[in-house]
Amino acid sequence: MKPDLQIVGAGLTGLTAAIEAAERGWRVTVAEAHSSPGGRARTLAEPFRANLGTHAIYVDGSWWEWLERRDLTPPIVEAPRLPGLVRAGGRLGPWPAELSQAIAALPAEAPAEESLRAWLLRHVDAKTAEAIIAVVFIFTFDHDPGRLSAAFAHQRLRRALAGGVRYVVGGWSTLVDLLAERAVGLGARIRTQTRVLALPEGPTILATSLASARQLTGDSSLTWPSARTVSVDMGLRAEDSPDWFRVLDLDDRIYAARYSLADPTLAPAGHELLQISAACAPDERKADAERRVHRLLDQCWPGWPAAVQWQRSALRTHCTGAVDLPGTTWHDRPAISRGGTLTVATDQSAAPGLLAEVGIAAAQLAVRQLGEPSRPTQAYERV
Repeated sequence: MKPDLQIVGAGLTGLTAAIEAAERGWRVTVAEAHSSPGGRARTLAEPFRANLGTHAIYVDGSWWEWLERRDLTPPIVEAPRLPGLVRAGGRLGPWPAELSQAIAALPAEAPAEESLRAWLLRHVDAKTAEAIIAVVFIFTFDHDPGRLSAAFAHQRLRRALAGGVRYVVGGWSTLVDLLAERAVGLGARIRTQTRVLALPEGPTILATSLASARQLTGDSSLTWPSARTVSVDMGLRAEDSPDWFRVLDLDDRIYAARYSLADPTLAPAGHELLQISAACAPDERKADAERRVHRLLDQCWPGWPAAVQWQRSALRTHCTGAVDLPGTTWHDRPAISRGGTLTVATDQSAAPGLLAEVGIAAAQLAVRQLGEPSRPTQAYERV
């Protein structure tokens, strides 16, 4: 009989772990507190299909290759060929070519022990340094990316600008459904509306947030810095809408994109889905961050309040992945193996990757560390 493996959490991390483990011969049970799999990768029901978590997927990483080998890649679309706007110095305009040139001219490597701001100021002027720091917000969600490790920020900046992103048609739930179906097809059991209140006995992967893992284990060392972000999602009538796809606010650390222009299935006909992320400092109130968002919209979408048909907002803490401070790297984050047969796979674990990819890599490492108890049910090249 195959040995049992318990996985807590059926987000992208937990489902990836379930597939890897089932392939290797484990009998897998996944417990999910919500009524459906997905975790932070869930998508709201119609009419406006907003993603609860991240919005795009980088197709140049090892996880995309993992999906391709298993014929699990979801249908994707690229960003529409519409201009993007950058707000700098209070003015809106196109992406400044000189900013790309400055980023390209930076050294190939940056030190982990130095802050991004201090390192940049040795290579560019102060105005350019702050502009680059503002761009780093897009993939860290941090209110002041200049305080982060130069190596952490620079590596991700190079990749984010070089690789590009794709958008999953129908929202993240499309990919979640593919992963869940494959996991079940390999014999995994996914039990929704099952909240785990105590650590399961035997081999276990906690594929939750780091805070939830800390609460379940009582292990105070399960902590790592993350960002504090306000998300604002809106469904708007499309008439008299502007001609941009996305806006990057370098002044106020805000990123806005009209995702339904890339994927029309996300909004009803004649409407658009706009999703916005705004950096939120530790002492800033949610309402103050929302006011900053509204000021940006006043400038880039005149008359937007009259077009709003639906909206929601939330303050999100410790749910946008790990950020590494100077003197640390991903190797210093909480270890995946916690002794015995307990492993913890989160997007703040000691694993490489960009944003949610960290959790995916942690899941794969967790399965490997638990070993292969029997011959895999299906052979794949390992990531």
